[in-house]
Amino acid sequence: MRWSINQAVVGSYEGSEVVRVLVGEEQREFTLHRKLLCDSCAFFQTHIDAIPSPSGSRDGNEDEDSVLWLPNEAPDMFESLVLWLYQRRSFSSFIEAATRRMSPDECRTLRTNLVHLHLFAAVIDLPALQDAAMDALQDTYLRLDWDMSPRFLAFLYGDCDPQHAVRLRRWAVAMLAWTLHGADDEATVMAGQIDRLFAAYPDLQADYNMHLRKTAQSRADVRIKNPQLRLPANKLRSGERMFGFRQCTFHSHRATVGEGMCPHALALGHSLVTVPVRRRDRKDEAESDGSEADRLIISPVGDLNETSYLDLS
Repeated sequence: MRWSINQAVVGSYEGSEVVRVLVGEEQREFTLHRKLLCDSCAFFQTHIDAIPSPSGSRDGNEDEDSVLWLPNEAPDMFESLVLWLYQRRSFSSFIEAATRRMSPDECRTLRTNLVHLHLFAAVIDLPALQDAAMDALQDTYLRLDWDMSPRFLAFLYGDCDPQHAVRLRRWAVAMLAWTLHGADDEATVMAGQIDRLFAAYPDLQADYNMHLRKTAQSRADVRIKNPQLRLPANKLRSGERMFGFRQCTFHSHRATVGEGMCPHALALGHSLVTVPVRRRDRKDEAESDGSEADRLIISPVGDLNETSYLDLS
């Protein structure tokens, strides 16, 4: 599926230079406004500035656009980045609307893209995008009532750079504790798999134990404190704290914002509100080891080195 681009946003860059970005080994092409891309972070500014200028606009012809190639990144992930660049205010709404009409396989592919987007944002030092991907991931898990899977944990602790995945790990560990302490048969079955993961990844067990200690110190109940639920504030009443997590708990600025307003919400002129949903029976679990999902096409602009990560589908 394809997203429609906000023409008002495109119009604000009318007449400005563009840069062609080739992504992945197949060199899927994206044509983006140069200023928008450069203004997003130093990574793109530096790499685009290093591109040799087109060979002198022969007879005023400037068809030879600047080209940036990211050979190790996933094109589907980059489509999500483009969506965020052009539709920053509506990014979460687009993701929500998409999950309501996607098939289960498409939802899993979208989830994979959001995880990769978060990791790539960490690589290029773009905290705002990193936090937007984290928010969308939490909201998607809440909306679809997904649990944390051993396969996802093995990916985060076995395949990812710890610095890039630190916030994903914190969230995944909270999800694991919430899942394992759930009163259902699946939690019991999963416990054996987690013991093997703890043996394989000592950092996972250490993070899990730390989470349990902190939860106990806060007098919260790990069985009902839902890591999917992102409450629309950082200054919470004691009752609210028992059921969900602060808006910025898994954001890049959590240590500095305290109980203040989320800087992203301030910048966008609103705060994101999530609504708790009742847990359903586990079926069609999102992290299954089934066949790979079909490619999900979400390019909002069409034709207008980082670290690469494996598929989670």
